[in-house]
Amino acid sequence: MNAPKLVIFLLAALLLLSPSARAEEAIRIAYDPNLPPLHMLEGNQHEGFLIDLMEELNQYLGKELIYKPMTQEEAYHALESQEVDIVLSASFHEQRTATMNYTDSVLNTSVGLVVAEADETIEGISQLTNVKTALQKETTEYEFLRTIRRIQYHVTSNQRTAMQLLLMGRADAFVGNVLTADYLLKESGTDTEFRIVGNYLLPIDYAMAVQRERPDLVDELNRAIRTVKQNGTYAEIHEQWFGNENLLTDRLWLAVKVTVGLLLAVLIITFLAIRWNRRLQAEVDKKTHVLKDLNKTLQEQITQTKNSDEYQRQILDSSPRGIVTVNEEGMITSLNSKALNIAGEDKSILTKSYQSVELISQLLQAAFHQVFEKQESILGKETTWRRQDGRVYYLRYYIYPLFNIQREMIGVIVTFEDITEERQMRLQVFEQEKSQALSRVVAGIAHEIRNPLTSIKTFAELIPKKLHNERFQREISTYVPKEIDRVNQLIEGLIDYARPREHEKESVQLTDLVRDCAILFERTLLNKGINLRLDLQEEQFIYANSNQVKQVIMNLIINGIDAIEDVDEKRKEARDGELCLRLDVNGSDVVFMIEDNGIGMTEEETQKVLEPFYTTKTKGTGLGLAIAHQYVHENEGSLLIESKEGIGTKVTLQFRSDNS
Repeated sequence: MNAPKLVIFLLAALLLLSPSARAEEAIRIAYDPNLPPLHMLEGNQHEGFLIDLMEELNQYLGKELIYKPMTQEEAYHALESQEVDIVLSASFHEQRTATMNYTDSVLNTSVGLVVAEADETIEGISQLTNVKTALQKETTEYEFLRTIRRIQYHVTSNQRTAMQLLLMGRADAFVGNVLTADYLLKESGTDTEFRIVGNYLLPIDYAMAVQRERPDLVDELNRAIRTVKQNGTYAEIHEQWFGNENLLTDRLWLAVKVTVGLLLAVLIITFLAIRWNRRLQAEVDKKTHVLKDLNKTLQEQITQTKNSDEYQRQILDSSPRGIVTVNEEGMITSLNSKALNIAGEDKSILTKSYQSVELISQLLQAAFHQVFEKQESILGKETTWRRQDGRVYYLRYYIYPLFNIQREMIGVIVTFEDITEERQMRLQVFEQEKSQALSRVVAGIAHEIRNPLTSIKTFAELIPKKLHNERFQREISTYVPKEIDRVNQLIEGLIDYARPREHEKESVQLTDLVRDCAILFERTLLNKGINLRLDLQEEQFIYANSNQVKQVIMNLIINGIDAIEDVDEKRKEARDGELCLRLDVNGSDVVFMIEDNGIGMTEEETQKVLEPFYTTKTKGTGLGLAIAHQYVHENEGSLLIESKEGIGTKVTLQFRSDNS
């Protein structure tokens, strides 16, 4: 190879080895702009100790650096989704090792406690009971303080906001990075108004978090970090930002001196107590054995806890009900797969506001504040939910308060189940039951209609003979319209009961509704020799579905007639059957009572009579009272049954009055 070619070859090799040649791709770096002096955003400039360190490390990496300011939580999500390559400051967390790797340590500091200078009641963590404490979530100090009970947390997304809460008086203490705390106090000019009472509560070791799929980048960073530490560059950058006021170093030096003093004391005590060494050794062995047993027990408890958590997760996911928990700030904290399926959502709704999820927002609405204010449960409500894909669900839902171990309310639990098939079956059964009741009514009405028709026919036949008779004219003009109204009333009552209606609520005149039901059964009662007694308050209104309430009353009348008929064979003394319908007012409620002197029921039968398919009749279906109870519940009323065997039965319905 001649000289010119050799020179060209060497120049090409140098170019390939230069940093610009090695910069094959850019490195995307996420950092928290609210964690000074580690890193911050001043205008459009990225500044801070770790920013300067990263620029120095890049002398050995030779990459293009792209900085992306975001919150710490957003940075971790971005790293997991491969939107960034590095999170600039990350404390070690075991649960994150599955999705990211950590470099060597880039900064050692500690957690400190900041309070007002005038506050002499707080000198350490032990005095934080019932104290409003501001701190950043998803940090080492946050995980540490969560193990301490009765601390009132005020959690924020960054340390600058947490410090602002202290400065504005919305918190009584701040817990966070001492370097950041000292910087923010000086920046705001309040370093004389506040003090750091505990500047070494917990050590923090910051590293850089890297994508799990980039072990090569971790190796390059580690080599660069070790190089700048060995050649003194790291120390220069550290001194530039923190000078000789490194609180952690001073604290560690004090700890070393205290430790040395303690070690000397231990050596002196050990020397003086050497004659009891054997006895102490025996005691140590004994205690060691106890500790081993305790450690074994602890490991078993940890395993049991993990198994319990897994069992709970499997149970929740296998539940036919959707289950969602919402904290006091309105954020969704957990939900199972059934809830996601019905809502038509994915797991990304976790940690979002419930108001951003259409189904959960529809179920909670005003109930969220109602449950929090009164700590009451909302049970068995039903609603219709139309999913975005057009599928319609009929849901039954329940809302309960959620308490922690100290019985403090921390959120709500929402459970809901798909009752679409149940509702369709219920409607079919209701219609069958109505048809059976309708056939009982029709037989009595046929005779009732025949009487006014006979009167009308008689008057019609006499018209040619007595057309000009004044008395006849008065009678025909008086009685014929009454008989026609009578027939019309009977037919309208029957049609109104038989035709299907939408389950819409309205203001219902319960007095007229009860009277209409009584008219439908007058002929049947007369033929069976049963005396009907009405005791009705005038114009009592309720807010309900008139068709449902009418079916309830008619089913109860039919049950009363059957009970009176059943007593004929067993009654020991002669007495007339009697059915009493009474309407009364109890405060703001309207009370309807139907009472018969029929065969009655035992106490055991009374307790079971509302259960579906339980009946005391030979040919009964056991659905009449179950349907009646369901209808009353849907109209926000109550149903009470009192019965004594051989004496009779009284059924009481109570609805909220709608008189206005």
